[in-house]
Amino acid sequence: MRIAPLLLKSSSSSSRWIARQSRDPYVKSRSGSGNSSSVSQNQPAYRSRSSFKLLSLAAKHPSLLGAGGSKKVIVDLGAAPGGWSQVVSHLTKGKGKVFALDILDIEPIPGVEVIKGDFLSEDVREQLRIRTIRSNPTIQNQDDDQDKDKKDEEDTSTSTSTSASQGMVDCVLSDMMAPMTGNKTRDISLSLQLCAAATVFARGVLKKAEKGEEAKKELGKGKGKGKKIWPGGNLIIKFFAHPDMNEFRSLELDPWFGKVVVEKPKESRSESSEAYWVCLGYKGDPTLR
Repeated sequence: MRIAPLLLKSSSSSSRWIARQSRDPYVKSRSGSGNSSSVSQNQPAYRSRSSFKLLSLAAKHPSLLGAGGSKKVIVDLGAAPGGWSQVVSHLTKGKGKVFALDILDIEPIPGVEVIKGDFLSEDVREQLRIRTIRSNPTIQNQDDDQDKDKKDEEDTSTSTSTSASQGMVDCVLSDMMAPMTGNKTRDISLSLQLCAAATVFARGVLKKAEKGEEAKKELGKGKGKGKKIWPGGNLIIKFFAHPDMNEFRSLELDPWFGKVVVEKPKESRSESSEAYWVCLGYKGDPTLR
């Protein structure tokens, strides 16, 4: 979208924004210009500045996008324009199956499958299930077993957190942000709704740690050596600091995951209250354990 010059000229805040953007090394790197020290020669030009935040999170938590030799399934919620999906495709180097979900159109990304629609809808989750099965024959066998169990145990739980793709996903990413209205109370409420939606989706698709399965240390060399790998799927959610968010974490995240930490990547602007919950090792419903 092109902004009319007259509007820019009449707004001092717009002028400050343009000046800040022109100095921002991550904005330059995103567009392929500039020479930021945080960008290697082998790194592609990403579609969004936020891509560099995910790079930092993945570097700090090496098992975040899945550890081990098997192909991982990673889902990017509200993915448009696709910057985070690009990062995942780049980091997994073909060893992962990446799905980008959004109600908005997304230009094709190498190594990424786009599913258009509301990620909480049954249709989108069914598409995710079918495409995941096609990409991994092992999951096909697991799915057949689940279908047999369902026939023997009909009329079981109808929880909204259950979906057809239960237990098929290794990592769910959410960098979603609601449009800011300027009303702080409303903006926090909208942000919390997005966090809740991402959490409901994740509970319905993430792989769950087996009972008694313990975290283990990463072996080998590199940044991941000695760090724990938590059994079960992982989740990242962007949020904006507020007391209500603390309560959400204590009720909806901590009991469901092996470890939950707050991260504010260096690429996140210091004046912003945004941060990320990094949730490792999905354990399932705490009331059923």
